[in-house]
Amino acid sequence: MNPPRVLVIEPDALLRTLVAEWLEQVGIHAVFPAGGPREAAATLGSVGAIVVDIPSPPHAESVLQAWRRVFPNAAIIAASARVPASDDADNAMAGRLAVNRVLAKPYSRHELYAALGIPARQE
Repeated sequence: MNPPRVLVIEPDALLRTLVAEWLEQVGIHAVFPAGGPREAAATLGSVGAIVVDIPSPPHAESVLQAWRRVFPNAAIIAASARVPASDDADNAMAGRLAVNRVLAKPYSRHELYAALGIPARQE
Protein backbone atom coordinates (compact mmCIF):
# COMPACT_ATOMS: atom_id res chain seq x y z
CA MET A 1 0.00 0.00 0.00
CA ASN A 2 1.30 3.47 -0.88
CA PRO A 3 1.52 6.07 1.89
CA PRO A 4 -1.05 8.86 1.82
CA ARG A 5 -0.01 11.84 -0.28
CA VAL A 6 -0.24 15.54 0.46
CA LEU A 7 0.23 18.13 -2.25
CA VAL A 8 2.40 20.97 -0.95
CA ILE A 9 2.14 24.30 -2.76
CA GLU A 10 4.69 26.56 -1.08
CA PRO A 11 6.96 29.05 -2.86
CA ASP A 12 9.54 29.16 -0.05
CA ALA A 13 11.98 26.30 -0.68
CA LEU A 14 13.08 26.03 2.95
CA LEU A 15 9.52 25.80 4.27
CA ARG A 16 8.56 23.39 1.45
CA THR A 17 11.44 21.08 2.45
CA LEU A 18 10.59 21.35 6.14
CA VAL A 19 6.92 20.51 5.55
CA ALA A 20 7.95 17.52 3.42
CA GLU A 21 10.21 16.27 6.21
CA TRP A 22 7.48 16.67 8.82
CA LEU A 23 5.05 14.72 6.65
CA GLU A 24 7.57 11.95 5.94
CA GLN A 25 8.12 11.56 9.71
CA VAL A 26 4.53 10.35 10.03
CA GLY A 27 4.49 8.23 6.88
CA ILE A 28 2.91 10.74 4.52
CA HIS A 29 4.45 11.39 1.14
CA ALA A 30 4.72 15.07 0.16
CA VAL A 31 4.31 15.80 -3.54
CA PHE A 32 4.87 19.07 -5.35
CA PRO A 33 2.97 20.38 -8.38
CA ALA A 34 4.78 20.69 -11.69
CA GLY A 35 2.41 23.44 -12.79
CA GLY A 36 -1.11 24.57 -12.09
CA PRO A 37 -4.04 22.48 -10.89
CA ARG A 38 -4.74 20.70 -14.19
CA GLU A 39 -1.10 19.75 -14.75
CA ALA A 40 -0.83 18.52 -11.17
CA ALA A 41 -3.96 16.38 -11.51
CA ALA A 42 -2.69 14.89 -14.76
CA THR A 43 0.69 13.93 -13.31
CA LEU A 44 -0.19 13.14 -9.69
CA GLY A 45 -3.58 11.48 -9.83
CA SER A 46 -5.25 11.85 -6.45
CA VAL A 47 -4.04 13.34 -3.17
CA GLY A 48 -5.53 13.20 0.28
CA ALA A 49 -4.89 16.83 1.15
CA ILE A 50 -3.44 20.05 -0.19
CA VAL A 51 -1.37 22.48 1.86
CA VAL A 52 -1.36 25.71 -0.12
CA ASP A 53 0.30 29.05 0.55
CA ILE A 54 -2.05 31.99 0.11
CA PRO A 55 -0.14 35.28 0.13
CA SER A 56 -3.29 37.40 0.10
CA PRO A 57 -6.30 35.70 1.74
CA PRO A 58 -8.87 38.24 0.47
CA HIS A 59 -7.86 37.42 -3.11
CA ALA A 60 -7.33 33.67 -2.77
CA GLU A 61 -10.79 32.36 -3.64
CA SER A 62 -10.16 31.77 -7.35
CA VAL A 63 -6.88 29.95 -6.72
CA LEU A 64 -8.44 27.76 -4.05
CA GLN A 65 -11.46 27.02 -6.25
CA ALA A 66 -9.16 25.90 -9.07
CA TRP A 67 -7.44 23.39 -6.78
CA ARG A 68 -10.80 22.26 -5.37
CA ARG A 69 -12.16 21.60 -8.88
CA VAL A 70 -9.35 19.22 -9.83
CA PHE A 71 -9.00 17.60 -6.39
CA PRO A 72 -12.61 17.62 -5.12
CA ASN A 73 -12.05 15.01 -2.40
CA ALA A 74 -8.87 16.50 -0.95
CA ALA A 75 -8.85 18.45 2.29
CA ILE A 76 -7.46 21.94 1.69
CA ILE A 77 -5.27 23.59 4.29
CA ALA A 78 -4.51 27.24 3.49
CA ALA A 79 -1.38 28.75 5.04
CA SER A 80 -0.71 32.46 5.21
CA ALA A 81 1.46 34.95 7.05
CA ARG A 82 -1.40 37.43 6.69
CA VAL A 83 -3.86 35.87 9.10
CA PRO A 84 -3.69 36.29 12.88
CA ALA A 85 -2.64 33.25 14.86
CA SER A 86 -5.85 32.43 16.75
CA ASP A 87 -8.33 29.60 16.51
CA ASP A 88 -11.26 32.01 16.08
CA ALA A 89 -9.56 33.92 13.26
CA ASP A 90 -8.48 30.66 11.59
CA ASN A 91 -12.00 29.24 11.76
CA ALA A 92 -13.57 32.44 10.41
CA MET A 93 -11.06 32.65 7.55
CA ALA A 94 -11.51 28.95 6.75
CA GLY A 95 -15.25 29.52 6.44
CA ARG A 96 -14.79 32.53 4.15
CA LEU A 97 -12.30 30.69 1.94
CA ALA A 98 -14.24 27.38 1.96
CA VAL A 99 -11.19 25.40 3.10
CA ASN A 100 -10.83 22.83 5.84
CA ARG A 101 -8.34 24.83 7.91
CA VAL A 102 -6.21 27.95 7.85
CA LEU A 103 -2.75 27.95 9.35
CA ALA A 104 -1.09 31.20 10.35
CA LYS A 105 2.55 31.27 9.30
CA PRO A 106 4.88 30.45 10.83
CA TYR A 107 3.26 27.23 12.00
CA SER A 108 4.67 24.26 13.87
CA ARG A 109 4.66 20.64 12.79
CA HIS A 110 2.12 19.97 15.56
CA GLU A 111 -0.21 22.60 14.07
CA LEU A 112 0.26 21.06 10.61
CA TYR A 113 -0.48 17.58 11.96
CA ALA A 114 -3.61 18.84 13.74
CA ALA A 115 -4.81 20.59 10.58
CA LEU A 116 -4.37 17.34 8.64
CA GLY A 117 -6.09 15.27 11.33
CA ILE A 118 -2.98 13.28 12.19
CA PRO A 119 -3.47 11.74 15.64
CA ALA A 120 -1.08 12.94 18.35
CA ARG A 121 0.24 9.41 18.95
CA GLN A 122 1.84 9.42 15.49
CA GLU A 123 3.88 12.50 16.33
